[in-house]
Amino acid sequence: MKPRQFCRLWFNVSEEDEKARGYRTQCVKLLSRVIGLEEDTIERWGSGVDFPGMPDQYENTLGYAMTIKRMLEEGGKSQREIFQAVLQQLEDS
Repeated sequence: MKPRQFCRLWFNVSEEDEKARGYRTQCVKLLSRVIGLEEDTIERWGSGVDFPGMPDQYENTLGYAMTIKRMLEEGGKSQREIFQAVLQQLEDS
């Protein structure tokens, strides 16, 4: 999954919403947490929200993360809490 598509689906935004101030920063933070790289590394993948310099190897990771997110959303509130805890653990490690 390409990073632009991933962020758009994750944040449930339209192409117009992508132009909002701070959206790219949100994407950088999200990609950093999901992939497990420093925000500075994500920033170096290019300007805008396409991140053209992202290595292809991370596309699978983004796809897996989106699948997990959708599964947890379908599972109910307790699953969402688990998902948030997993994200927090990833951030802390």
